[in-house]
Amino acid sequence: MIMKDQAAAGDLAIDPLPYPPPKGEGRHDRATFDLLITPLIEPAYRLAFAILRQREAAEDMVQEATFKAWRRLAQFRGERGGFRAWYLTIVAHECRSLQRGRWWSVLRLGDLPRPPAHVDTALNASDLRQSIARLAYWDRVLLYLFYWLDLPIDEVAVVIGVSGAAAKARLYRAVGRLRLELDPDQEKI
Repeated sequence: MIMKDQAAAGDLAIDPLPYPPPKGEGRHDRATFDLLITPLIEPAYRLAFAILRQREAAEDMVQEATFKAWRRLAQFRGERGGFRAWYLTIVAHECRSLQRGRWWSVLRLGDLPRPPAHVDTALNASDLRQSIARLAYWDRVLLYLFYWLDLPIDEVAVVIGVSGAAAKARLYRAVGRLRLELDPDQEKI
């Protein structure tokens, strides 16, 4: 199948299938939903993990978002950004809702990092992770969607709910704030 080959190759630049389905086909059948959602589970998990930084919580949020997408599939109208942007928006909002919960800020002792094998490389990676973690929520989401998932700026804009120009401006400012986090002596952008 072409879709499986694209998913295996990591091709996330286009939606795997057109949606809504052509007239005469069921809008709410499970097979269509499975074809649409299957290549998006891994990017959704990576988005949730980038936001939450906990494997189990990310898995739970992807599962919740998938159930919510199934229940609301009839509401999807094929607006700008397509099915992938719609689904990733649901994932991002589910993660944000979890973080608003009362128990999210409780310290979990099982989350302590392991000592790195390669100290210099690990320190640089650790500095980057810590700098990204100190950024605002939407800055982290923007950076993740654009640089890690490699989504086009128009789809990033749909996921965060702004225009394409606003997404570009926010991305530019988020990169500037990240640079300042990494090198505080650097001049402000």
